[in-house]
Amino acid sequence: MTELFPAYDATRTRMLELARTAGPEALGATVPACPDWTALQLITHCVSMPAALGAGDYPTGDLNEWIDKILTDRAGSSVDALAEEWVGANDTIAGMVNGGGAMLFDDLVVHEHDLRGALGVPDHSALDASIMVPSSLASCVAALEEAGLGSIEVRSAEGTWRSHDAEPGWILEISPWEAVRVLYSRRTADELRALGGSDTIEAYIALLDAHLPLPIVSLNEA
Repeated sequence: MTELFPAYDATRTRMLELARTAGPEALGATVPACPDWTALQLITHCVSMPAALGAGDYPTGDLNEWIDKILTDRAGSSVDALAEEWVGANDTIAGMVNGGGAMLFDDLVVHEHDLRGALGVPDHSALDASIMVPSSLASCVAALEEAGLGSIEVRSAEGTWRSHDAEPGWILEISPWEAVRVLYSRRTADELRALGGSDTIEAYIALLDAHLPLPIVSLNEA
């Protein structure tokens, strides 16, 4: 099993550098991919989950209510205070991401590029395709099998990846960065249709929308 903590730590470092460089005013910008949050709240969200778990604060009821609560608990925290708490949760983070909890890593990688979108500093190279594309595809496997759909295959100059051992039902000829944005519902239904690659595209659109609701308005990412 690939140890993900070094990649998690590198992603976190980039996000904190972005936040410190941007400054307080820019961190008040709304995140297009997460319009209920500002850029600072997005960073706070990324800190709050592992920090809360490391402190023994586990969800006991509605997960979204817990996520909202631990975010609210940290309202008004500075970037430096958040960074200190985040690093303080390293043991929890390493145990989770190296122990099969890839979702925490995926969430952070996706949110790095959400943050970049909010701050207007895109960087498609800030993504390890060899880790992130397979992980993003793996997150779809259970739903694909339950729906009786073929695999999703990503084809790019950097490599070819398939979600699981089944004939492709949707072939995406796009960059790894774009594939991750697609698979984590950062594209509208019309943008997905424009990609083509499947005779049953509506079924795949529905699957992604059920996992994470698709945006209604384009994020206008490039």
